[in-house]
Amino acid sequence: MGLRVGERVQCMSCRGLWVLVSAALAACSADNGPVRPPSSSADGESPGVEGDGSSSTSDPSNEIPGGRVAQPTMPPPGAAGSGAMPREMVDPDECSAVSETADVELGPADIVWVIDGSASMLDEIMAVQQNITNFANQISMAGIDHHVVMVANADVAAPTPLGADPEHYRFVLANVDSRNSLQVLLDTYSLYSDFMRPEAPLHFVVVTDDNSFLQHAQFKDQMEALAGKPFFFHSIASEDAPGPCIGACGLPLVCGAFAPGFEYYALSDLTGGQKISICTADWSQVFGPLQEAVIASAPLPCDYPIPPPPTGESLDPAKVNMEFIATDAMDPAVLPRAESEADCADNAAWFYDDPAAPTTLRLCPSACELAQGGGTVNIAFGCETVPLVLE
Repeated sequence: MGLRVGERVQCMSCRGLWVLVSAALAACSADNGPVRPPSSSADGESPGVEGDGSSSTSDPSNEIPGGRVAQPTMPPPGAAGSGAMPREMVDPDECSAVSETADVELGPADIVWVIDGSASMLDEIMAVQQNITNFANQISMAGIDHHVVMVANADVAAPTPLGADPEHYRFVLANVDSRNSLQVLLDTYSLYSDFMRPEAPLHFVVVTDDNSFLQHAQFKDQMEALAGKPFFFHSIASEDAPGPCIGACGLPLVCGAFAPGFEYYALSDLTGGQKISICTADWSQVFGPLQEAVIASAPLPCDYPIPPPPTGESLDPAKVNMEFIATDAMDPAVLPRAESEADCADNAAWFYDDPAAPTTLRLCPSACELAQGGGTVNIAFGCETVPLVLE
């Protein structure tokens, strides 16, 4: 998948949904000031974080070599043995950013849906059917190899393009009622386990208007034993309003839930998943956070091919910098360059595949391990490389 390099991430949600890997190709210019990526606003100002009512302005303390402004990185920056440097320790040069395309692929992700098939769920089942293909498409467009499993009384995705794609989709027929979703996921695991991949982050999504008879802690322990790894559990269920939520029509059960999904919400809290009200009127707001969560969990690659320089430009291997932004971090850090893989040790750094004629930037093992947790990598060409200083 080709990702546009040099584009600015404008908000935390954009980081998860749009740019998990980005690069800025920069050429130093003595004649021109910093050239910024195009703004999406009409007046040329950068929009602020969604919902905060503010506008984003360029802060020199937030610049990385290459002139790129990015969103919140790898904790702890500058910690002993980490190799990473806080961004404020790097003096930005006057560089002009030029956008190019870097071809990188993110890792896989497995998503298992379980849908309550009770009569009160007809509208919600239809909403899943209308949105499930776009859900998978958005994840695929982010460069993620997705496997989607649907555990339900009927194949909700059957009439959709996703349902006709056996490489990425599997339906598991099961009797899912108001309160047994968690137990059904355990009982049917052998029917979809071969579709799951050991290296892929695992996500479960429940859609129900009731609660579970199986306690959340019991499910977590049993499923981790079956899967052999942790997982994310996302709940599309009722919050405690108090009592079950009621939708826009104002009529309980007609457009509301039967009971709060206490066990599901507790399981989401325990696994770092999303909690989304089933009474949400606009289901695009239901699927958006799920897409972001899946994309953010996908491991980043450890190798980054160098995009070709613009016409008339040439690559200077001594003027390349890399920044890693972890999904749960607030302060970006610049990864220093090691002279070779042998110099990596336990430092979070990077090195060239061939220092004499480089074609790829490679993360050292410690940095690669961090990247497996998802996040953002920004690459900038044109300003002096930050070196790894060995003690």
